[in-house]
Amino acid sequence: MDDRFSDSQPAELSFQRDLSGDCRQLISMRWGVGSLVLIATAFAEIVLEVNLPVIGLVATGLAILGMNTYLTLITRPLSDLPGPQRRRRARQLVIIQILFDWVAMFVALHFTGGITSPALPFILVHGVVVAILLSSWMPYAYLALTIAILTILSLLERSGAIPHWYVIPALPLYLHRRPLFIAAQLSFIAITSSVVVYLTAAIMNRLIERERRVTTLLHTANTVSSIFSLSEVLDRLARGAAHALNVRAASIRLLDETGDNLNLAAAYGLSQNYVDKGPVDATGSQFSGEVLEGHPVIIDEVETDSRLQYQQQIAEEGIRSILAVPITGRGKPVGILRVYSDQPHRFSDDDADFIMAIASQGAIAVENAIAYETLYQSDSDRAQFVRMVTHELRSPVGGAQSLLRTLLRGMAGDLTEQQQDLLGRLEVRLDLLLDLINDLLALAESKTVGQREPLKRIPLQPVLGDVIKSMQVEADSKKVSLAYDAPFEIFAVLATEEGLVRVFRNLIGNAIKYTPSGGSVTVRVVERPSGAVISVADTGIGIPKEEISLLWNDFFRASNARRSKVSGTGLGLSIVKQLIDHFGGSVSVHSIEGEGTTFKVTLQIASPADEAA
Repeated sequence: MDDRFSDSQPAELSFQRDLSGDCRQLISMRWGVGSLVLIATAFAEIVLEVNLPVIGLVATGLAILGMNTYLTLITRPLSDLPGPQRRRRARQLVIIQILFDWVAMFVALHFTGGITSPALPFILVHGVVVAILLSSWMPYAYLALTIAILTILSLLERSGAIPHWYVIPALPLYLHRRPLFIAAQLSFIAITSSVVVYLTAAIMNRLIERERRVTTLLHTANTVSSIFSLSEVLDRLARGAAHALNVRAASIRLLDETGDNLNLAAAYGLSQNYVDKGPVDATGSQFSGEVLEGHPVIIDEVETDSRLQYQQQIAEEGIRSILAVPITGRGKPVGILRVYSDQPHRFSDDDADFIMAIASQGAIAVENAIAYETLYQSDSDRAQFVRMVTHELRSPVGGAQSLLRTLLRGMAGDLTEQQQDLLGRLEVRLDLLLDLINDLLALAESKTVGQREPLKRIPLQPVLGDVIKSMQVEADSKKVSLAYDAPFEIFAVLATEEGLVRVFRNLIGNAIKYTPSGGSVTVRVVERPSGAVISVADTGIGIPKEEISLLWNDFFRASNARRSKVSGTGLGLSIVKQLIDHFGGSVSVHSIEGEGTTFKVTLQIASPADEAA
């Protein structure tokens, strides 16, 4: 069988328990155990007058407390470690504690009578702790080693190689030497411990599996709900379903527009040959038809189930069992989610219920992604329409301006003063109309992905310097001081040259336009760890505080800007925001009405190797 398709391989997003809390809990319990050893020794020696190896037991109790003190100190930094490192460190500390407790337990058993010790039930307690904290084979390996060491301890005491301590006077003197008693005790402890460890491990495995599934479900739900690309949502959903059941393959098929075929939309863990086998007949395939009725369907053995359309190809892929559930949106099925295993009879009803829950979350995410793509396409179509219309309008408006200037210059004959005034007003209106058309065209291009240029390394200071030079005449005509402060060393940013020019022509142009005569506009460039920060500060009319959040909306103009009778389309800042977002930067504004406004643009500094698409 192809190694590509094997359930035995671990899932990519395997669930790992965080034992840091259990590690601290063990330490807390050990304080009580260490103290109990010291108190029980003193009580037995003084009150019960039992002949015990006091020095050995006291040393054992003190060793437990001393080890616990050390563990407390080295466990404190656990919370400061990152997740994966914390989990690994906590697991190591848990294993160290279990080994130490195991050694201390056998020392205490020896000092309290070995095979006749009243502390023998602690073997069961310790076995339960191991079965709770450690996974798969480790509890059974611990159990086998424990029985082996207890057997060796019993034989050594029976042979007299090590001393035997009598702690229960009522027992026969040489009971620890009787083979039948030793065998009975060892058998009882082995059987009882095996049952306890097995039951505890089985319960813990079910709880861990349930926790893993819940975690996977939450992870899948959070992941797919935060993505708006339909293809990526489906890929994540298929991957999450496979990981949830610890199998290596899953696929998603969606109904086409006719509802007759199920086309492959996402696949994980499947070979290309299998993926390319063709669509599934939604109406002719009995298996798919049953799933589309709204119920999960399990195929326990692929080779003997005739409901499958591509039975031979499925078997060649190494698939032995299949679980399929419907993806239902708005009350009707839209597709099918399948998970595959290389083991027969791999899936249960619980698995089906769980994958149904994932499919339900996926259906919501699929609907959201489809709605987002539809909305995005609609917005793009609208922007494309605006672009086409404004482009067609610009030519006749430009022609009308050219004819009008011909008239104003007297090239078609002399004009009266009244005619000059009327035509001058018309020229101003046409200029405003052309500004609006240009802004609409720029806004449409900024919202149409297909019209966006790829980002490049653009030297910032030369572009900014050219913009300032081109606007110096406008500033001089208004008697507004225009200052420019930038580092001598030129650095590049990720942007487009035309986009940078448009951004800063808008910001600097607005600053000059809304600054009264005698005011100032300052453009400053600073290099920060976050990127290149370009500020445009003016001493103009400012922006009302309650209107600042609306600045980036299309066609919005502040109330004091409208009252100033300064012309504007209300699109400039919307275009700035769209372009800065496209560049991967940010823009912010600080303003006090009547005192001035500062815009800050942060752009990514490009390294020589950067060339983004």
